[in-house]
Amino acid sequence: MTKQQFLEELKQALSGEVSSEAMMDAYSYYSNYIDEQMRSGKTETQVIEELGKPFMIARSIIAAQTRERNADVEYTEDGRTRKVSGWENRKNERQEQREHKEFVFDMNAWYAKVMLVAFLIVLVLIVFFILRVGLWVLFTFGVPILIVLGILYLIMYFLNR
Repeated sequence: MTKQQFLEELKQALSGEVSSEAMMDAYSYYSNYIDEQMRSGKTETQVIEELGKPFMIARSIIAAQTRERNADVEYTEDGRTRKVSGWENRKNERQEQREHKEFVFDMNAWYAKVMLVAFLIVLVLIVFFILRVGLWVLFTFGVPILIVLGILYLIMYFLNR
């Protein structure tokens, strides 16, 4: 890879991710760095190999610009990030988990079983109440109405004979 190819890949990786000023700063810094290293006796290829892949450098610059780079993140050769764990990082992660713990309803947990039993008890009580009120209405109003209708039927039956 040549210096020009390296710088173009770096510029391409940074475009749209950081400000144009930051992109041009990085472009000129790495251009000057490669020139200085070549003046000190290294070949263009050696310098570029020592620098690594342009997209890796771009990711570091982007992370620094957006302040997302943490001490526990490491960039791998394929461009992905990997968490590097340490005592302090684990302590901070636990504290963040306690602060931002998201509630997930688990049907196998004890509280889910208690809620299910409570729901079933309420459901049985509602059904019992509806049946009780229904039977009360039936016996209070329905049976007397049926008796009156039965008497009227008998009166009509015997009058028509």
